[in-house]
Amino acid sequence: MIDPTVSVIRLLIVFLLAFGIGLERQLRRKPVGFGTFIFVSTGACALTLLAMDIEDSNPLPLLGGVITGIGFLGAGALIRSNDRVFGFTTAALVWAMAALGVAGGAGLLYLVFVDYAIVWAVILSDRMLESRGFGSHAKVVHMTIANPITAEDLDRILPPGHAEFERVRIDKEAHLVSVTAQVRLKPREVDGLVEGLRQNDKVRAFEIE
Repeated sequence: MIDPTVSVIRLLIVFLLAFGIGLERQLRRKPVGFGTFIFVSTGACALTLLAMDIEDSNPLPLLGGVITGIGFLGAGALIRSNDRVFGFTTAALVWAMAALGVAGGAGLLYLVFVDYAIVWAVILSDRMLESRGFGSHAKVVHMTIANPITAEDLDRILPPGHAEFERVRIDKEAHLVSVTAQVRLKPREVDGLVEGLRQNDKVRAFEIE
């Protein structure tokens, strides 16, 4: 049996660590926010404490069930949109925080704090890359453009060197061209892109994801 005071201390440590991660995700308007990370981490910690109390000789089967169940929860964080899947970072973070909770419940506090430092290092690095327009944070632009239009005209519509055209569909009857492109921009440059598309006479409609 684990001393009740020790159990409470472990649970509180996990709660405080999860609080910081959950708050950061909530402030950045991620699909999985504040409450989920706290519930996942503290729940995993509590189930680990329970497993060690019930099956102190071999708690691994119960712990394996906890991690497997969290994996299904993380899969729910994935978002599918226009043939793309988003949310892998959030799903992996849910799973990592569950592992942190398990380690906390088992009393492996050195592992908890090392894991927590790694999580924050990844989050801050991801934020830095996002601010510079790298990685999966590229914007997807859907445009309807008046036809005729040349390849050179298309290149001039979007920022040079930052756009990758993925799909071009020409409607000859309506004299329109539908274009889907991936544009890598810093967040502060998105307003300039919107204004540029709005002022372009060739662009009839556009959407930025």
